[in-house]
Amino acid sequence: MVGVLTGMKLAVLRRSMSGPRAASLVLGAVTGTLAAVGTALLGLADFPTPGAGVGVVAAVLLLWTVGWALAPTVTGGDPTLRLDYLALVPQRPRTLALGLLGASFVGISPLVGLIAFTVLVVFGAGLGPLPALVAVPALLLQLLFVVVLSKLTLQSLGGAARSRLGWELSALLVGLVIGFLNTGWFAIGFFLRLLTGEWSAEAGTVVRVLPSGWSAVAVDAARRSDWALVAACLGGLLALSALLFAAWTALLARQLARGTAGGRPAAVGRAAPLWAALLRAVPDTPAGAVLGKELRLWVRDPRRARALRAALWTGVFTGLLPLLGGFDTLVPWTGVVAALFAGSLCANLYGLDAGALWLTLLVPGAERVDVRARQLAWLIVVAPAALLLTLAPAVAAPPGRVWPWLLAVLPAVLGAGAGLAPLMSLLGPAPSPDRPGGNPLDAFGDESADQGRMQGLAVLLLQLLAALPAAGVVLAGTLLHSAPLRWAGVAAGLGTGLLYAWWLGRAARRRLEADGPELLDVMRKGARRAPTGQAEQAEQDARDRLPRGRAAAVGLLITAGMLGVAPQGAVAMGMSFFAPTNRSWFAAMYLPPAWQAPAAGGFVLLGAGLLFAGHRLNRGQRAAAPSDPEPVPAAQAPSERATTR
Repeated sequence: MVGVLTGMKLAVLRRSMSGPRAASLVLGAVTGTLAAVGTALLGLADFPTPGAGVGVVAAVLLLWTVGWALAPTVTGGDPTLRLDYLALVPQRPRTLALGLLGASFVGISPLVGLIAFTVLVVFGAGLGPLPALVAVPALLLQLLFVVVLSKLTLQSLGGAARSRLGWELSALLVGLVIGFLNTGWFAIGFFLRLLTGEWSAEAGTVVRVLPSGWSAVAVDAARRSDWALVAACLGGLLALSALLFAAWTALLARQLARGTAGGRPAAVGRAAPLWAALLRAVPDTPAGAVLGKELRLWVRDPRRARALRAALWTGVFTGLLPLLGGFDTLVPWTGVVAALFAGSLCANLYGLDAGALWLTLLVPGAERVDVRARQLAWLIVVAPAALLLTLAPAVAAPPGRVWPWLLAVLPAVLGAGAGLAPLMSLLGPAPSPDRPGGNPLDAFGDESADQGRMQGLAVLLLQLLAALPAAGVVLAGTLLHSAPLRWAGVAAGLGTGLLYAWWLGRAARRRLEADGPELLDVMRKGARRAPTGQAEQAEQDARDRLPRGRAAAVGLLITAGMLGVAPQGAVAMGMSFFAPTNRSWFAAMYLPPAWQAPAAGGFVLLGAGLLFAGHRLNRGQRAAAPSDPEPVPAAQAPSERATTR
């Protein structure tokens, strides 16, 4: 079973290295490899004592272990070998679990983890030959432990994802991960002080006692020839991995037997009084029917509820995590960040309905009503929460001169999100059907998952660009020391937000009216439509085929473009105004104050250029593909030969 499933996964990965899928894989591989190499090089650091080195290595391994455990909540796990593909295979759950576990060591993520855990070998080599030798099995056991832990996490959270508690827990974890990726670097200094300052002894003891640090403790014990401790640490890792595997196997057996991830449907429960009153106030009109349906879906659909809550938690953690490093500038921007990620994570608005689009297309003239009602429903569920997250920090610490910026940017971002969410989901459909018996946290398909990620990234960047006009008015008032001009940015934000919502919604309605049947076909068949003949199959393959070298270049361009636009550009520009003394890893902050904002703007332009170049390079293969394949000669047509015979 291990060989069969491994061969299946290799075949899927080999045939996935084309088009957007290749760019997505390369992007993840480049980012993960850079982080892994940096972790491995940490073993070369000159620690004051071996004990301090063990504490630092154990802390880094703890971060990687937490990342492996929480990553499935963001990525949805491995989309190549989902359990529902194997539900009818006549194999015992333990045999199937062994096969899936063996196949889990094939791919980019295990390779990145292997590189990162090489820090044990590098650190052990600095302690002597015996610690380096012990580091080899410690590395392999560490990899086994995190792989099994990630499988169990995905399966257990998937079982709970159909309950409201599961929604909240899953969304909190997603928000924590994204928030840490956004502003977690501000807390690095706090963790370094924790390991080297007054609490270093207690913190070092904690990271050693946790299972993630047992491999580092084993390497250090080999330096002291404490072989009993070496055997206890390595044996403990092996036993714990076996225990986690047994728990995962039990969950797999229950899912195979009952046919659902949690064994029962999600509990809807009773609506809150305020929400029930809002639903009763919805008018009895065609627009009210769509609005009521959308409002109920935002509460009852696990995927929509999870995306919305994850966006709110992302805003909270993005603002709170920097407080660990003594940086409170981002706290007032919590609501703006939540609005940004509400648009990004809800960018697949129509894709979440999949084939249900036909209900709209059957009613003449319903496209305009449907789009506008969806926009209004999105604003009703997002705008109050974003405004509350903006006003709540002001109670503890009034933002003062930041108020014009907040009140100008927030409505612009909300209006752009309300327009981009339906439009982007219609420009690049990523159907996400709810498979009966499937895990709600599973990735919903290779092409659809990649398309959904690209949608979210595009909406996030476009929302940032949409806020520039209003922010530019406030910036002009700040530079000219004009308070009326600064507050005029609030009116500019409200005006541009309304304009974005109306104009982008109009574009979405026209798209739905013009290409409704084609969109329904994509929603029913998937992001990659099934060809109907040999000629169409050949054309589809030619359009989707992307050489591996070009795929790598696309991935590198997208990675560099994202880094240039977001952290090194937009974030650094904000830092130059609100926290000019906090340099962190922003290149522009190391320049003289007068050059910081222009340099950050240059990074934005450079990143946008790199993203455009990656897009053009990815689309170049489509332009090179033959649009009109040569027809098959009549004498060689299969149907004619069959008729002749």
